[in-house]
Amino acid sequence: MDKTLNTTAWSNDHTIWIDITDPTPAELKEYSKEYDLDYYSLADCLEPAHLPKKETLPHFTFIILRVYDETAKNPTSIQEMSHKIAIFYNEKVVLTVHRVHAAIMEEIRSKYLETGVISEPAEIVTKMMYYTVKSYEPVAISLSEKIDRMERLVFVGRQTRVTLEHLYYLKNNCRLNRRIISLTKDVIMQHATTERDAGALQDVKDLMQKLSLSFDETHDDAANLSTIYLSIVSLKTNDVMKLLTIFSVFFMPLTFIAGIYGMNFEYMPELSWKLGYPMVLLLMSIISIVIFWWFKRRKIL
Repeated sequence: MDKTLNTTAWSNDHTIWIDITDPTPAELKEYSKEYDLDYYSLADCLEPAHLPKKETLPHFTFIILRVYDETAKNPTSIQEMSHKIAIFYNEKVVLTVHRVHAAIMEEIRSKYLETGVISEPAEIVTKMMYYTVKSYEPVAISLSEKIDRMERLVFVGRQTRVTLEHLYYLKNNCRLNRRIISLTKDVIMQHATTERDAGALQDVKDLMQKLSLSFDETHDDAANLSTIYLSIVSLKTNDVMKLLTIFSVFFMPLTFIAGIYGMNFEYMPELSWKLGYPMVLLLMSIISIVIFWWFKRRKIL
């Protein structure tokens, strides 16, 4: 095995695997000439915005996979959430290109290639697919647990511990993962491998199906939880408005009476009436009782 600063090469009697990390333009030109690859196709694979896909080139099959980045915190885009791996392969050569270090490459070499478990280019690609899909399993479990925890908080009356910001990041994370898994699933379903590797490819498809269902469920749960949360907040707002309305209904007539007798005109007969004050208080009390009885009859209180 030959190693340079950013390139690792592995080969056997019939397979060559070149793994390149953050290549320079000169390196890309060298590899494009050596393996008869279009330089612009090779350089274009370093664009960070590319989504999982599969293309058939004149001498190679071109695949893009995205590996989940465990260091991502509240990602808002696919680029923030994952790293891209570009794969060019045919019957004899596998060429992988990526900007950041990918630990899965070393694991595939040491665990499967050097031990002879796999040897063909298509088998190497199958293992890359497996580790790519496997990288989304922890986040699928984490998102499911977060949704369960937030549902408990919302439904047991502790909504103050859940904010719209939390729900936004949760829902957005579910949406991004769901999109990547859906696109990766299309790539995997088109992949063909050797007969002895068919079982491994089926394991990848089974894991993909499991994660696809998990992300679909978490995305739907997140969307429903957001709707329920907003409904509960709206209901609480309505309760507050209802309480304020009840208070205003009680105090409006009392304020009206107090306002009339607080004008202090000189010729107001009631101002010189000995029973004026207690009678006004009695009137206020009667009005309050009548209002209370009306609310009770309407089952508002």
